[in-house]
Amino acid sequence: MTKKLIDIEQVKKVSKLTKLNIEGQEEVFVNLFNETLNYVGILDELDTTNTPETYQVTGLTNVFQKEDAPTNTLDREGAEKNAKDIINGLFATKAVFER
Repeated sequence: MTKKLIDIEQVKKVSKLTKLNIEGQEEVFVNLFNETLNYVGILDELDTTNTPETYQVTGLTNVFQKEDAPTNTLDREGAEKNAKDIINGLFATKAVFER
């Protein structure tokens, strides 16, 4: 038997927030949400007392170190020199979408 963690009112609220029409299927979603939450709740039974916190699991590091930063980049004025048109400090292009 699954513990009831979500009720029909909460499902209706989620439906409204997500703008999903589940009219007539609310009870089905109550059961689905509760089954899912109870399944994930199994993790609460794990003893993590001696498990160190993990915040980064891939082992990757930042490849863009300060010493590797390019030194010959354009400043704003240099970039604007290459622009055909600048409007309010932004690069302007021809319209992409038709009205």
